[in-house]
Amino acid sequence: MENKTFFTKFKNFWARVFKKADCVLFPKNIKCFGCGVDLPEKRNIEFCDNCKKKIEYIKEEKCCTLCGTSLKLKNICPHCKERKREFDIARSVCVYNDFMSSMISKFKYHNSPYMSQTFAYMLLDFFKTLDWEVDIVVPVPITKKRKKQRGFNQSLLIAQKFAKENKITLLDDVLIKTTETSHQADLNYAERQKNIVGTFKVQNKKKVAGKNVLIIDDVFTTGATTSACAEVLKKAKAKKVFVLCVASTNYFAQSDGKKQKAKKTTIKVADYVKNL
Repeated sequence: MENKTFFTKFKNFWARVFKKADCVLFPKNIKCFGCGVDLPEKRNIEFCDNCKKKIEYIKEEKCCTLCGTSLKLKNICPHCKERKREFDIARSVCVYNDFMSSMISKFKYHNSPYMSQTFAYMLLDFFKTLDWEVDIVVPVPITKKRKKQRGFNQSLLIAQKFAKENKITLLDDVLIKTTETSHQADLNYAERQKNIVGTFKVQNKKKVAGKNVLIIDDVFTTGATTSACAEVLKKAKAKKVFVLCVASTNYFAQSDGKKQKAKKTTIKVADYVKNL
């Protein structure tokens, strides 16, 4: 009787252990970030198949060769013809349409830092298609005040996972933002440039000198912020500066810098050629 009781307890103990391990390794009720439906299994990119269809991936053969904005034709977009870009090249995974706008807003403003894993894996899959030689990864910084308000730097969270999976050195304390600025979302390109003049600084320039630097950010709106970051990195003797973002606003949204108005809009070939 005593042996039976011992083995019963022993069996039940290990049953509980394996059950807990199973829940950790194969968690139940993993939900899609987009619609909340249960996913059949754990995924790196936690969107269901229906929500994935809402993501407008930017194709290399249909984007600006410099900033990566989605276009009907592969060429340098009118904005890049008009504006000086300090980075060497920028690319984004997808268009900042209504779906991605809601997802990134949920990530940044609704206390959902865990979503950074999904965005990092989106960058990882896309980065494999690019022929970029990168030495170090640098996230777009935010001020201490902004970080305290939000609880985290969204670009840093994405960059941490991205750098770890790619085995690339992450430098999260070299590029810093020294001055609090007005929110960029409601400003056009000229206003954005003026708003961020002198706000970024490179500490320990030796760490970036002669290196190919990859800047990670969540959204490429007009490119003013990433260009300002690239400028100080280039002054610190960075060899090349690449920019990789999760989403990029469409051509028309970049004209006035209104991210919240970004919709599924494509520029007509006739209009595009006319602007060149």
